[in-house]
Amino acid sequence: MKLHLLILLFSVCGLSCQTQTSLSKERTILKFLYRTNFDTVSENRGQHIEIKQVLPKTDELIPMSIDDRDIIDRSGYHRNDEIKILEEYLTFRGDTNISNKKYHFKAAYHMMPPDGVAGFTIQIEALYSFTRILTQGYPPIRPMLINRTTGERLNTNTKAVSEVYNIYIKWYKENVKTDFKNITLPLTSSPYCWLGEDKGMELFLRKSL
Repeated sequence: MKLHLLILLFSVCGLSCQTQTSLSKERTILKFLYRTNFDTVSENRGQHIEIKQVLPKTDELIPMSIDDRDIIDRSGYHRNDEIKILEEYLTFRGDTNISNKKYHFKAAYHMMPPDGVAGFTIQIEALYSFTRILTQGYPPIRPMLINRTTGERLNTNTKAVSEVYNIYIKWYKENVKTDFKNITLPLTSSPYCWLGEDKGMELFLRKSL
């Protein structure tokens, strides 16, 4: 009898552990974002975050290399989806793999990597892409975090990047409460900003999501 009870106890424990492991894995599954495979080609070495695309049904040629904001629009994602995408970007905190993400920095230009930006990792990419979704047009910022007072470049400063993530997470939670109305830039009034944020960035900021 005792043997049967022990077997039953271990079985229940095993099931509980498997359930907890399963739930843990489910928490890491992203609905809208994914990280690409590592590209070993020297001029494009690295990997990056992509938004899952829902392609239109058409016989015409569909451009695949387009701005993330255009992907959201073309895929027919709704406002709540866009808000969820912002949340998913914050899960890439601590990912220090090199990013090879390309952006549409200027009108009439091709998608380009941020040349000359040191320490452009996946976690920096995630914060920068998050910020671009809050904007329209071609914002003047580059994916380089700097100290607002000294101008020190901080992409490789682990402590500073961690503090910036805390700021973004707090900003996200506060805006969930206000339904993302009358939004501001996450780093407003903080010790940090993006390189180029002082060049009329507010003109490109969306008022709400």
